[in-house]
Amino acid sequence: MWRHYLYYQSSSKLLPLFAIIILGFMVTACVTPATPQMSDICEPNANNVNVHECHYYADDIPYLRNAHRQSQRNKLKYSHSAQRNLNSTLQPPLRQHHLLSTGDRLNIKMLNAEEFSAKVEIDTSGYIYLPYLHPIYAYKKTINQLKREIKQILINEKLIHFDNVRISITPIRWAPIEITVSGAVFEPGQHQINRTSEIDAMDDSNIHTGDHASKRSIAQALKSSGGISPNADTSKISVTRGLHTYYFDMSGVITGSPVPYFPLIKNDHVHVPEHYYFDEELVRPSQITVPGIRVFISNLTVPASSNSQSALDTQATRFPYGIRLLGAAVAGNCVGGAQSTNADRHIILVTKNPLTKEIDVIERAISTLITHAWIPGMNPVLLPSDSIACYDSRVTNFREIVRTITEVIIPASLLEWIGSKGT
Repeated sequence: MWRHYLYYQSSSKLLPLFAIIILGFMVTACVTPATPQMSDICEPNANNVNVHECHYYADDIPYLRNAHRQSQRNKLKYSHSAQRNLNSTLQPPLRQHHLLSTGDRLNIKMLNAEEFSAKVEIDTSGYIYLPYLHPIYAYKKTINQLKREIKQILINEKLIHFDNVRISITPIRWAPIEITVSGAVFEPGQHQINRTSEIDAMDDSNIHTGDHASKRSIAQALKSSGGISPNADTSKISVTRGLHTYYFDMSGVITGSPVPYFPLIKNDHVHVPEHYYFDEELVRPSQITVPGIRVFISNLTVPASSNSQSALDTQATRFPYGIRLLGAAVAGNCVGGAQSTNADRHIILVTKNPLTKEIDVIERAISTLITHAWIPGMNPVLLPSDSIACYDSRVTNFREIVRTITEVIIPASLLEWIGSKGT
């Protein structure tokens, strides 16, 4: 009877331990956060009118950024030839000459009239100042237009005979300019383009002159605004200058066809119209997109216990534009490991859909990413500032629970047994 009593006492002490172990098995069934009930409406269904409300895509649900805009896409998507025909009616004759802007520096020389020669800079009001002459308005004029105006002023003021007027104007430095960008870009707003460091300006000022401002282009304006987003319509980009608007087909930057050249000046406004669908062909490095993106990765997995041990340095979080989720998972050390223990991981992608401007959460098993890597909906492309979190496998989770039990509960039971022996 005494033996039965001891067996009962030891069994009663082991029951909580067994209960905790069973609970651990139940907990390991949940590797990632619980899937919301609304995930059911994420299933691709042409008749599902509530698909735009879905923001959580479980492991077996493709992530289609275009799903909620399919009807608009069918109505508003133009064929390539129709787009070119529309552009031919909107695009004005290209003005290839650079227009002068505030801050531009010019070297103005006059033959047989050196007293009127000077190196000038266009001030914020748009004027230049030559010796003995009234202020001359130069903003938004070409060099040839400014040359003719100076010549006419000298003749009207009877300062030089018209047969002796010889004027040379050469640009010394094209100034940085402020422009605004709106529409389908990642960072709309006001930006400054054609910026050069003081050292570059000093090294360049006394070597040569020229009239090519390569960094005052439409492409540079788009790149300074974070690049175009994947829903951009590159065939109808507009530039508004004062009361006039000019339209340009910049799709050649992506396709390789000729691209129009249109130099910008201060206060120009560039607008990129939006498509009603996500175009993955635009998700790659180019002159009008970002060359690379920054992705935030959390990989607190075993055996690595911190991001530093997981080698998540700058090279592991900066990727070429166009990388997909599986590539980032490999770079973040979320793929691989012992197959029977910690290889069966899950990954979470948090991204902002450029079509809806809302946050979407995508869950994928690593095995799903590997076996469905060629399917865009299962292996989505990454966008700037996306976030990725890697979760451990069920075996690894259970091992951590057992480790916690052995480190906390068993020592406590041992102390209790030692105390009972001491008494």
